[in-house]
Amino acid sequence: LSIGILMHDPLFWGLKIESTVPTLFTNIKIQWHSFHTLLNIMVSTIPSCHRRGALLRWAVSLAIALLSTVEAKYDTINGHDCFRNLKGMTESMFDLVQKYPQLSSVSDIGDSYLKSSNTNNDDYDLPQDGYDIYAMKITASDGPHQSSAKGKALIIAGVHPREYAPPELVMRFAEMLLDGYDVDSDITWLLQHTEVHLIFHVNPDARYVTETYPWTYWRKNLNPVRSGCNSEDIGVDLNRNYDFMWGDLDGASDDACDSTYHGRSPHSEPETQAVVEYAKDLFPAEQRKNNPERNMDVPLGEDIMGLFVDVHSPGGFIFYPWGHIDERTVDDDALQALGRKMNSFNDYKLWAGGQPDFQYPASGDSSDYMYAVLGVAAFGLELGEEFYEDCGRFEDSVVPLNLPALLYAVKTAKKPFSLPKGPDIIDLDVSNGQDGSEIQVTVVASDSLLVNSIRNYPDFATGDQGVTEVLLYVDVHPDDFEEGDMVWEMQSVVTNSEEQTFEVEIISPNGFSSGRHTLYAQARDSDDYVGPVSSAFFDVERKETATPSKDPTESPSPAPTTDSPSSAPISAPTFSPSKDPSVAPTTATPSASPTANVSALI
Repeated sequence: LSIGILMHDPLFWGLKIESTVPTLFTNIKIQWHSFHTLLNIMVSTIPSCHRRGALLRWAVSLAIALLSTVEAKYDTINGHDCFRNLKGMTESMFDLVQKYPQLSSVSDIGDSYLKSSNTNNDDYDLPQDGYDIYAMKITASDGPHQSSAKGKALIIAGVHPREYAPPELVMRFAEMLLDGYDVDSDITWLLQHTEVHLIFHVNPDARYVTETYPWTYWRKNLNPVRSGCNSEDIGVDLNRNYDFMWGDLDGASDDACDSTYHGRSPHSEPETQAVVEYAKDLFPAEQRKNNPERNMDVPLGEDIMGLFVDVHSPGGFIFYPWGHIDERTVDDDALQALGRKMNSFNDYKLWAGGQPDFQYPASGDSSDYMYAVLGVAAFGLELGEEFYEDCGRFEDSVVPLNLPALLYAVKTAKKPFSLPKGPDIIDLDVSNGQDGSEIQVTVVASDSLLVNSIRNYPDFATGDQGVTEVLLYVDVHPDDFEEGDMVWEMQSVVTNSEEQTFEVEIISPNGFSSGRHTLYAQARDSDDYVGPVSSAFFDVERKETATPSKDPTESPSPAPTTDSPSSAPISAPTFSPSKDPSVAPTTATPSASPTANVSALI
């Protein structure tokens, strides 16, 4: 089915089509079943606030991910054609770098156990030399910002090799970002302001075993440690091997044959070492804590930079610290705010200390280490329902629900303890005038809708504030705002208990040049928190007119304070987009609810 035709059918969409969409999908075909299922899920399971322009932008991003899977055929896991095997994933990664050299690169960050120890396992036919562990970096290298000025996000997968879905989902995310650059406005600015680092297979030795000998359901790495274990029980659980609360037997085991064996010492395994050293090089050293186990009650502060996500399966959970104990961290207001907003996309339960869906403790795990030691916002996902996930469920549910969740999280990577507390742009609609001199913008913004969409949880304190302003920028991202740039303040025209609608007519003093422009929107709440930036492309086709619609020499005047939409830009000194919140809201304590059973170990 031609998506170009579908995109032009307003009866099907019920949406206003952005002018850039048809150019993307012209002459591109995908399987109708996948796209139809994607739309049904988005309409039926994503909260009702996600609609119109926002829904369309997500559809575009997710369709990009679906389209990328049919561009080339790679080796897949036997019986699971939706999952590329280890060889197919490696080839896909290098093919993407070749296709997008200005956006991506690959680094060899370490060796697997078999390669580093120069040993082999006599019970299985394995590659003689083990594997390299690779990390992929995705960012716009030709953009205006150097690496030091960009937000950083690290997403890892393949820690437990029997979990088939995580590496494939992370690869789909990589493809969505790369295929969406200069096509999707949010992906475009994101890669200009953020570095996204991906490790698809942390544990490649054991992944080969699981793919070749699926009856083993291998969880750990291939370090035999000591004799006496059954062949499929050897190894170290890499997600109990990190140097924070390592060896705490409430959340790990000292039995080398056990599935949660923590290893002989913290960071004893080469796979763990590779991840840790890469993360240390990536995230700011000044954010690290001295004696982190003694300073667990010292908050990190709202100015930290960096996001870490560890993707696992199955279970349907979003997890974040604390993981080793059923208690909240001192930074729970920020962690829970982002966790709740990720839930608004995938409807996963919150597995975290102090939450009703906390399952069991995990000590020495990656998310506690990244938060407590390296000082970054740390999260994880438990995807789907099975270790060897059903392909139909993966394509119809796991992919379309979790790609938007990851995208939202990465949008906060520059200030992950501040941006999730701010209001969200729920809908952004842009229409331009006939002569190219003006555009009409409508925005729906909310401080509460995403953070309070989680089922069976009480409303959260960071969503108690109203939206006090929405600011618009044309062709300049709020983070790049400088004196002399123009910013428009929108006027609230409709307000209800959950969201506010804003409108503005922007008239450029010199008119807009022909071609594509980018509109950026950011909302602020009454506690002075700003939320993540949302954007949209709009096209201008200049037409000759007898008289200009506005004197190009006219100077901008201050925005009016009336209830009518503003058409004048605010002068530059009146707004500083980097202004820090002066008052942090307090958190609310969720009421207890029944604890669900978990189907996997994280």
